[in-house]
Amino acid sequence: MAADLTTIIVIVLIILALLLSFSIGGNDETPAPLAAAGIIKFKYVLILGGIGLALGTIFLSEQVAKYVGQDFLGPDIPKYTTYMLLSVLISAIIWLIIGSFAGIPLSSTHSLFGSIFGVIVVHTLMNPDIDPTGAFNGDKAVEVMLTWVISPIVGFIISYILYKVIAKLFLKKLKGLNQIENFEKIFTWALLIAGFGVSLLSGANSAEAVGILFALKGEYPVSGQYFFYKVLLGIFAFLGLYIAGRYVIRNLAAQATDARPSEGFILQTAALIVLFVVTPMGIPISHSHVIVFAILGLNRAQKKEVDYKGLGKMVIYWVLTLPIAAIMGGLIYLGFHMNGLF
Repeated sequence: MAADLTTIIVIVLIILALLLSFSIGGNDETPAPLAAAGIIKFKYVLILGGIGLALGTIFLSEQVAKYVGQDFLGPDIPKYTTYMLLSVLISAIIWLIIGSFAGIPLSSTHSLFGSIFGVIVVHTLMNPDIDPTGAFNGDKAVEVMLTWVISPIVGFIISYILYKVIAKLFLKKLKGLNQIENFEKIFTWALLIAGFGVSLLSGANSAEAVGILFALKGEYPVSGQYFFYKVLLGIFAFLGLYIAGRYVIRNLAAQATDARPSEGFILQTAALIVLFVVTPMGIPISHSHVIVFAILGLNRAQKKEVDYKGLGKMVIYWVLTLPIAAIMGGLIYLGFHMNGLF
């Protein structure tokens, strides 16, 4: 009977991991600079971004998935229990869905890690034998939190410098509308390539759902079917971006008003460089924050006005994500315990 219940819970976890992957796609903002440039129809922006996100999820996500599904835990908690994973998924999905339909680019990384933190704290409090200092991998926790702070700043700096370099080498030398249009045509193709690359690495880095699957590797029915379920996660990420992601993408694209292809290329390249560095290291970051700060860096370099009201709304959600997800995850896990489910 216990084995049957475990199997049912694992099946529920797989379904929720698929919903999480949908939510991650629905909150993916990486195609926003491509949408802002307006070089292809919005529908094709979603398709291109969705394909990149799906392929990255399926083929390039293993390093980050291992971090989420195993490396964040300390020596006193060797693996997640099924009810811990269930609580984490329910909490993260609810918060990401709220963000998606509010048009706010939340961090799936912050949502999931906030939920994990809350669940582990409650689990530790309910088990006095567990040393709180051994519940988390402290080195990994510090590493990822430092990266959360550094990566947006790097995105700001890269976009600022790129614009200044391109302006000095090219833009200031262009004369007449024809020269400007020919210059921007070159960057049209560069933007398409960079945009697809960012979506690909975004799928590789937004591996929270794959991380849940990684944690379930030894459980039936995941055992032996791991890659098949990764493919399903990739498909759901695509559907999430295409169906729900349009709200976040449109909202963030509005922050890059009147973006030319060269400007979109700068924004995508800034995100691409940051993701290219951190993803092979297995460090999950918030590319939402990177993209937004890249837009700020570009606007600063161009001496444009910034929509501080819209930015302030995003920042409030970002600040609230970690504690809200932690509280939600902890309360859900405590609810399971109080109802005698484990």
